[in-house]
Amino acid sequence: MTRDDRLSVAHIWVAIAAFGIAAGMALMQALSRASLELPWRSAKLYYLSVTAHGVLMALVFTTFFIMGFGYVTITRSLNRPVDRRGLGWAGFWVALVGTALTAATILAGKGTVLYTFYPPLMAYPTFYIGAALLVVGSWCWVWAMVASYRAWRREHPADATPLPFHAMFATAILWQIATVGVAVEVVVLLIPWSLGLTHTIDPLLARMLFWYFGHPLVYFWLLPAYAVWYTVLPRVAGGKLFSTTRRSTPGSRPGGSCSTPSSPSAFSSPAW
Repeated sequence: MTRDDRLSVAHIWVAIAAFGIAAGMALMQALSRASLELPWRSAKLYYLSVTAHGVLMALVFTTFFIMGFGYVTITRSLNRPVDRRGLGWAGFWVALVGTALTAATILAGKGTVLYTFYPPLMAYPTFYIGAALLVVGSWCWVWAMVASYRAWRREHPADATPLPFHAMFATAILWQIATVGVAVEVVVLLIPWSLGLTHTIDPLLARMLFWYFGHPLVYFWLLPAYAVWYTVLPRVAGGKLFSTTRRSTPGSRPGGSCSTPSSPSAFSSPAW
């Protein structure tokens, strides 16, 4: 296993652990909703599990998995090492510390505010500090992606960007822009408020800033999923990346019929 592979695997293992805990919380919620008798069943425990499930599944699992997959696309589609690998590891540890702070606060019963952390519900300050660190760690990943692409572009000035990395790079840029909203909400509004430095907060402004990030969070999943579906899976299956349609000729029906391209290599999947 190379050093780049270790960086990718470390992120993916954290994502898997978060997914496992979140899945356990979801099962507990389902059993509770079914009105089954469970040990320590209470409304407090139920909403604690809802928050843990939402944060770990929607934020932690998503962020760590996509970061790990992003490093894979650098080594597999650009065929080069990760540039600024140290920055990547720094982002990993910052995000991991933030995840641990947030998860510990939730499990201690001091952060039951759901994954949207809407005010006027207030969590303990470590919940918001941990969320901010998770975002900062993901920014390190974005900057490592940008540095790797710039290094590759210097080496291949005339080459087209491989499609898998093109999708991941678009994801990284989207994430950098989208997380500005939640960073402002947490750092400017929620942390001072939870520390008692400010006594009031604007819930509508906070929710607007959260969903500045929340809606693009969906595309944080979709763009890498498209990259896998259209570039990785065809290669694994031994198929072609695109199909083509024969052009209409006089006397033929519009649209023609599907045919194999005259140059199969032109439509074959990029090396992965």
